[in-house]
Order: sequence, then C-alpha cells, then structure tokens
Amino acid sequence: MTFPRQPIQNVLFFGFGGLILLAVAVVLYLGLSSTAKLTKDYHHMLIETALDKMQREIESILLPVENQALWFGDQIKSGHLDIQDHKSVQAFLRGILGATPNVTGVGIQYPDGIARFILRGENEWVERREVSQEDNRRLFELMKNVKTSIWGDLFYYDKLEQTIIDIRTPLFQDGELKGVLFIGVTVADISKKILETSTDQFLTPFILYGDDYILAHPLLVSGRTVAPGQSKKFDWVEGKGDVPLPKLKDFYDPKLVILRSRDVKPARLIAPFNDVDVKLARIDDDMHIVATRKLQRFGHIPWITGVYINAAKSDRTEAMQLFEMGGAGLVVLIISVILSIKVGRKLARPIIRLAETAIMIRKGVMEPIHPLPRSRLKELDQAALAVNDMIEGLRERDMIREVFGRYVPESIAASLMQENGELKPISCEATILFSDIVGFTKLTEEVGAEPIVSILNSYFSSVVEILECHGGVVTQFQGDAVLATFNVPIKDKDHAKNALNAAIEIQEMLSKKTFDGVSLKSRIGLNTGTVVAGAVGAKGRLNYTVHGDAVNLAARIEDLNKTFKTNILISEDTAKLIDHLPLQSIGSTSVHGRNADVHLFVIKD
Repeated sequence: MTFPRQPIQNVLFFGFGGLILLAVAVVLYLGLSSTAKLTKDYHHMLIETALDKMQREIESILLPVENQALWFGDQIKSGHLDIQDHKSVQAFLRGILGATPNVTGVGIQYPDGIARFILRGENEWVERREVSQEDNRRLFELMKNVKTSIWGDLFYYDKLEQTIIDIRTPLFQDGELKGVLFIGVTVADISKKILETSTDQFLTPFILYGDDYILAHPLLVSGRTVAPGQSKKFDWVEGKGDVPLPKLKDFYDPKLVILRSRDVKPARLIAPFNDVDVKLARIDDDMHIVATRKLQRFGHIPWITGVYINAAKSDRTEAMQLFEMGGAGLVVLIISVILSIKVGRKLARPIIRLAETAIMIRKGVMEPIHPLPRSRLKELDQAALAVNDMIEGLRERDMIREVFGRYVPESIAASLMQENGELKPISCEATILFSDIVGFTKLTEEVGAEPIVSILNSYFSSVVEILECHGGVVTQFQGDAVLATFNVPIKDKDHAKNALNAAIEIQEMLSKKTFDGVSLKSRIGLNTGTVVAGAVGAKGRLNYTVHGDAVNLAARIEDLNKTFKTNILISEDTAKLIDHLPLQSIGSTSVHGRNADVHLFVIKD
C-alpha cells in the first residue's frame, strides 16, 4: 500500500508549523492562567501603594501640627512661657507657623473672648473678638476637662472662604485653663497633597468625612468648599448642624457618587486586603474599581481614604500583552517558522522566570531568588520590576520579623533598625520605675489561674500605654511586677520628671479603672542612678534589660511602701531632679544589702 507523496513544503508548513501553532496555543493558555493571578496582584499592589501613600501624606501634614500643639501646651503648662505675655506668645506662634508650612493659621482664644492669631497669607498679628461670648463660654466649658490636644470638628472661615481642620489644645497655667490654642489646616491643602499620591492618570484619590461628605478630592484644590450660606448652619464648638463640606450626593464627580452607592459589587478578582474594602461597578461601559480604608485618628468622625480606578483604561495588563504576542506569533508563523520559534522562546523565557519565581515565593524560599532581568517589552519589564520590589519587601519583612523575635520591647525598634538588629551595651544615668500589685498572691488564690492571666494582661496593657506615653521603656515583666527605664535606650533629659509623672498617672488610672471587674492597687518605687543596658540571653533569643545597683534599689524602695503605708516612694537621687512638683521627706531607713541609709521622699499633699 502506497501513500500519496507530499511536497516537503507542505510537510514543513502543516507539520512543523502546526506544532508551532499548537505550542503557541499551549503557551497562551498557560500564560493566561498565570496572568490572571498576576493581574489580581497588580491591582492589589496598585491600590495598596496608593492608599498607603495617601495615609503617609495625610500624616505628613497633620502629625507635625499635632506635635507643635503638644509642644506649645507643654511650654505654657511648665511656665516657660507666660500666656499673658502677648509679645512672647506672638513670637512662639510665628515659630509654629514657620516650622509647619502646611499650617494656614495659628492663634489663641482667651477667656475674655479676645482671639490673638496670625494667618499665613497676611502674616499680621491680629487681636480681636472672633466669636460670641456664649460660644466662647461653651468652648472653655468643653475644653476645661480636656487633658491634651484634640482634633476639633470642621469649621468654615469666611475670610479665607475655606473649610478648616483644626487641632485644639487646652492651655493650663497654674492649674487653670487660661486659653485654647487653635492650629488650622485648610481642606484645599489636603486635597493638593493627596493629588500627588496618584501615579496613574486613571486613578483618582479622595477622602470622605464619614459616609456623606467630601473632605478632599482633586477637584477641591482651590476655591470654595461649600456655599457661604451652608457654613452658617454649623456649630463649630460642639460639631452640630450642617458639616461645612460638599455632600457626596451633590458632588460634581458622578463616578464617585455611583461607586459609593449600594449598587456596586465585591471585587473578587482582586487579591483581598485586611483593612481595605474593594468594590466593582461598570460606568459608561468601562469597569471601575473603588477601594476604601477607614482612618480614625483625626476627630470623632472617621475619615475614609480611597481611590477609584478606570480598570479598562489603566495600564495594559499582562493578559492583553500575551494576546498581542499570540497574534504576532501567528503572523510570524506564516512568514517564517524559524522566526516564530525565536520569538516564542524569547517571549516564554520571562514568563517562565516569573512562574519559577512565584513558586519559590509561594514556598517561602527567599534567599536563592535572584532579581528578574529587565525586558525590552514595557509590560514584561514592569512586571519584572514589580516582582523584584515585592521580593525586596518580603525580605525586609522577614528581617523585621526576625528582629522583633529577638528583641521584645517594641519601643527600641528604631534603634535596632539603625544598628542592623544589634544593640551595644551602654552605661548611663537612668531613672528606674519598679511597680508591683498590692495583694497579688491573695488575689491569685481568690480568682484562680486562668482569670488572673486575663487580669494581668489587661493591667499590663494599661500600665505600658502610660509608661510609653511618658517616654518609658518596659524591659521586664516579673510576675505581677513591671520594670521600666527612662533615659535608656531613648534619651530623655527630663527622665526623672517623666518617670514621676508616669507613676502618678498609673495611680490615677488604677483609682478609676477595673480589670475584668477587679480593682487593683500598686506600689511604685523610683530611683535614679547609673545602669548598664544591653541585650542578654541565648544566641538567637535575646532580651533587652538593665542591670546595676540603681535597679536593685528601685525594687527595694518599692517594697518599702509597705512599711511607710504609701503608694509612691522616691529616692533622694530622683528627688534632686524633680522641680515641677513639691516633694516631702519622710526620713531615712536602712535597706537590705546597703551600708548607708536611704533618704526617701513622697509627693507633698
């Protein structure tokens, strides 16, 4: 039986060309499968980067303002600045204006109703009555119970024709509220800042004030934020009435209005986030993605940071690129089989590298991974750069995780990172605070083992929060006791004062708060002296702590509270550094392990 003879051209064309065509089809299929995941990760990274950058930009504007407000309040409270010395106050306020370029204006509202302030654009010291006597009375009534700076409700300033976000700080002097500091930033300035977060022409950032108002948007970088009449309906003291911001439903960005409606659907094709809500909606035949994240820091009404993306017109995805390459492969196949093989191999190589790298990342094997080479093709080059950045980020995350696994106190993380995960032992003067729960053994017998763990965790959380607020670092938990240091590892020239303030605040907190329904009392001992601080322990599992006679004496002083029936005892070395509170000597006493008696002090009633 004979078969018909075929020209070699037909064999090459249909045989070899068919195999190449099949190979191209298989590569396309496999490529599209892996590209689906890459596309999900791409949008995930795009959204996460934009939202993280937006939050950093917001904090870069408002946190320096918050720090300036706290600093000014401390100057008044400590007596370094007399609030009635208007010439000095003006100099300080001008300093705040110079140090924080995003601030629109800064001033003080006095009890007599007179406001003294400076606006950046005018640079003129103004003294006049800005509010009614009733509003001024209500303001001081509200602020007299405020202990620190707070972000106030928005208000509209007619002269600037702008809505202002302000921080308000009660100014106490000699225990009396003598004024309220206001530092304001315009909504337009925040809109300008978030506009810089968009690196994609099809990505629009925004910030909502609650669910119903627009706080920042690229369309609000200049001009009025609300109609003049609306601003009159808002109570700037207590935050009641119409908010002086554009309402979302009336805003001139119809896409955002639609994307915030209830008709949107969850975006299942995008890798999920822990704290970001991602939705999809089709607008004008284009698919749009909206992602939002709540920011609850600057006032009692949450800010909702977000971005929306025109997914159809954004950067071309890897899937589109593969489709184009498939078409080009078919054309090349007709023109030249050899050329199509070369093109196929060239296209397959970076995709294979991407797949191999993804497998290694999935397995958690980071060290053997080498950076992906650059590509002449724009989309593949962007994918390679994105994967390389992701690898570096994962390595940095692993390094941070390792650092925190070795060093328990989180407050020394910055020092650890600067020293590449190592802290050298140092000897310096420090104030030691040693605290112990009164009657802990009896309490443990009464409540049992499991409840006592919950009580301790709640108690420690409250105590640590106060200590860190005053610059202290907890180096050890010893049963129910807490050992904290001031001036090491974080330098603090007022370490004794801050340690005493922390001790007072701990006692005040314990007098008001219960822990799982149980009231606790504690004894606190304070001592100042030379200590050696460093990381000790086994290799690969170190603990940052302090050693020295000053530490031991603080523990002994804490125990002497039982003898003197006190709750805070202060050594003479610490008392010498205290000048902001009156202290009273209660005499000297012997201490186990020391030849000389120890002179002790308490806070004078």
